[in-house]
Amino acid sequence: MNGKPYNIFMAPSAHRIYKKFSRVLQEKIKSEALEIAKEPYVWKELKSPFKGIRARRFTHGGTEYRIAYRIVIEQQQMEIVLVGPRENFYKILSKNIK
Repeated sequence: MNGKPYNIFMAPSAHRIYKKFSRVLQEKIKSEALEIAKEPYVWKELKSPFKGIRARRFTHGGTEYRIAYRIVIEQQQMEIVLVGPRENFYKILSKNIK
């Protein structure tokens, strides 16, 4: 990596969920995404069937959340594929990446 943060974009399915969160949680997600964009390879890649997707955990209001993303190396971008609470996260993720 050349030290420049990766550009961030959100998959339409992730954005639909994101829009339903409170403004405060949306700001927290933006902050977390900007941190990921600085060093996207720090977070471990998930195991099959989520190969190529990485996830970062964070806590907000006593609830644990996840941001799942994939790295698009050629364009130096990261695509957020899902943001949500830990509960049922991987079940929802499996539906979103078909």
